[in-house]
Amino acid sequence: MTDAWHEAQQAIRALRKNGEIRPGLIEAYRALVKIRGKDLPGEVRHEHEWLVHGIDTRSPERVCGEIRDKIAAMTPGQLSEAVRRIVSLHDALQAYQPVVAPTRQKQAACRAMRRKEGKAGLEDQGPAACTDCTQCRLF
Repeated sequence: MTDAWHEAQQAIRALRKNGEIRPGLIEAYRALVKIRGKDLPGEVRHEHEWLVHGIDTRSPERVCGEIRDKIAAMTPGQLSEAVRRIVSLHDALQAYQPVVAPTRQKQAACRAMRRKEGKAGLEDQGPAACTDCTQCRLF
């Protein structure tokens, strides 16, 4: 499930980029086609199947073209549904991940961001407070 988690994070990062949704969705799909259904929890296998259905992953040379064609043919409603399902898949996988304490680098970034925003530093709140800020999230 570690590989699936890594690829789901890649997909979410691709969706978070600024700009039009289609290029981000194409990049997200490139990560999603690497996930094997058997590596996913049962409750989200159908989400993954809906997303990658019809993409022939056996042909690495043609995968990018097939993804591009699939995204280009989507209606705005289908684009929205694809994003919703990617987020749902990511959230389900996140529930299976161990809680990891923030690194010193993330804590330093958090302190800098909180100072910039005029909020209290982490020194008086402890390291647990760092996990709730946007600087310390994994994506």
